Amino acid sequence: MTRNLPAQRGAALEPTVVGPTTAALPDRRTNRALVEVERGTLVRLASVRAHTMVQVEKTHEIDRLAREAMSGQAMLSHWAATLAQGDAFVADELKIYTDLARVGKAEIISETISDFCQEGR
Repeated sequence: MTRNLPAQRGAALEPTVVGPTTAALPDRRTNRALVEVERGTLVRLASVRAHTMVQVEKTHEIDRLAREAMSGQAMLSHWAATLAQGDAFVADELKIYTDLARVGKAEIISETISDFCQEGR
């Protein structure tokens, strides 16, 4: 059986199906729009990463404040016990100061968290 050969053996064959690789190149307006989309994406990505970095630092600062408050409270409780020297009446009198300090520290931590949450709104 013989096959039909093209009339010109060396001629390049043109594709008959148009796909993404053979489609016409985008015009200038399309290229500009694509560049703007890419720029916008990079700016949004940078913004998200920056926000995340700030949030991480905020949590570290809250942890640091809580650590300071707990350490200070433990020190005050120990100091109050030392001052009371086993006297229940004196210990009860000094408790008001350790309680006030605890409440004050909790308020400061709460205000800091509230400030952090208000930031960026």
